[in-house]
Amino acid sequence: MARKAVLHEQDYAVSDGPVRLTVIVGERQFGSSMVFVDDDLITTGIVEDLPLGDGKKLKGKTVVVYTLVTDIRDNTDEMAVTWIITGGRRRSSETATGKPAKNFGSQMFKAVFQLTSA
Repeated sequence: MARKAVLHEQDYAVSDGPVRLTVIVGERQFGSSMVFVDDDLITTGIVEDLPLGDGKKLKGKTVVVYTLVTDIRDNTDEMAVTWIITGGRRRSSETATGKPAKNFGSQMFKAVFQLTSA
């Protein structure tokens, strides 16, 4: 039985400079991401220090990140995804955890960042 995506939502106040995103898949599991700004696909795969654009142009936009994590470890099925976003007054680092529906299964994680003015 498939599970719903583990959801993380937050507002993030950007400044005028560059905004960057990193996605870390934890618990030594395997994961791959898709990043959208509004409806535009920005990248797929591993996301490390990805430039999303200038904050002054991103204000009012939404960043959505889908990360599919697959359980590849035989001694645990714990999963975690951490999203790190920079380019505002402060760096944001948020983590969500989950488990697949079965051993060696997969779980979708979804992060939604509403970009606002500082």
